[in-house]
Amino acid sequence: MNKLRIADAGLVLSLVVAIATVGSTSAVAAKPLSIGKARLLVTGARHNRPDDYPGIGDFIGWPGGIDRLPNGDLLMTHSSGYWHSSFAMPRQIEPKLAANWRSEGWPLDFKAPTGGRTMACRSTDGGRTWSKPFTILDHRLDDGAHAVMTLPSGRIICLVGVQASWYGYTHAPKGFEKDIDGLNTKQFVIHSDDNGKTWSKPRGLKSPGDFYERGHGGRPVLLSDGSILWATYYQVRGRKFLSGAIRRSTDNGLTWPVISRIVRKENAIDEPAIAELKDGRVVLVTRPDGAVFHSADKGRTWKDSGSRIVDSGKFKAPQLAVLGDGTLVAFATWRNLRAWISRDGGKTWTKNLPLDTGSYGYPGSYILEKDDSILFPYCASGRAPNALYLLRFRVNAKRDGVELLPVVR
Repeated sequence: MNKLRIADAGLVLSLVVAIATVGSTSAVAAKPLSIGKARLLVTGARHNRPDDYPGIGDFIGWPGGIDRLPNGDLLMTHSSGYWHSSFAMPRQIEPKLAANWRSEGWPLDFKAPTGGRTMACRSTDGGRTWSKPFTILDHRLDDGAHAVMTLPSGRIICLVGVQASWYGYTHAPKGFEKDIDGLNTKQFVIHSDDNGKTWSKPRGLKSPGDFYERGHGGRPVLLSDGSILWATYYQVRGRKFLSGAIRRSTDNGLTWPVISRIVRKENAIDEPAIAELKDGRVVLVTRPDGAVFHSADKGRTWKDSGSRIVDSGKFKAPQLAVLGDGTLVAFATWRNLRAWISRDGGKTWTKNLPLDTGSYGYPGSYILEKDDSILFPYCASGRAPNALYLLRFRVNAKRDGVELLPVVR
């Protein structure tokens, strides 16, 4: 089915898939599942492409995430545009930066009146087949989904980033000052109360920084007290490093005040992901070094644990999941798509465990199933032409490895 080949996408990973029990007394190891057979191609520039619209290109990517709706459907949110960022028109990029981007193939003259847009695909048969992507938000500026989540009330929330049409400047250039409060990027939230058929108007969130606030797809966390936490990151003009912000909603996803900020003196809080541990603490991991933080007061204050998931290289776009027995799982892009496991709340971690070594990764928010398997979307590439895959995996019984599973069971 998948005719898109990215790097060594056909690489067979040496991962144990399952143990098949025969009768009641014997067991036979199943043949390891190759990544090419495990992953499912949902949409992309060359497969299940969106219908044409003004400004569509070949960058179908940046998965916001996937969740199961109240009616049982699966909804996967993502962006659709022409490049890594799909700036709307008119656009203005700092000249030296623009020249560099053009040398890398960035089509900065691409005709896209509203830039990229927020789209979604729907499956009504458990993920076997998927609808063509449809638009759930088209802001007049470039926009894309960060995360999607179904709340206990049945409301579906989608967190969205809107990108201004300028870059490389410390302040908005003339003519762009009034766009999204003069910020470079701003966060919005939309919601649906009818299984994703219709969506509310976008509600802008006041930024904790004076330059931009962004998210990357880290799944919001429904805490044991019923509130929802979402981790973002922001930039203050003149400060070298990015800082983290924790937003909290207590009104069914309508408002998201910032309850804390995380500032590191010598490094960034970038693309943070959070999860609630079995002991009630909240754990956070961050780009670029996989630093692990803990909060004992529902995200209001944070302490650096000193633990680092990786010892070198850029650790990007993490997701965190807590299994039924308290095992903590991180998966992220580290050169490509990999996972790590912790049995002590993030103090120590396994070595990196490959999931898809032939794809860029950048995983979106996930579904944690009752059997502790994790279903999530991710990118084939970081540039056009791009595509979005789904992958399911679970941690093995020894809690020291991962098993690839079929997306559809």
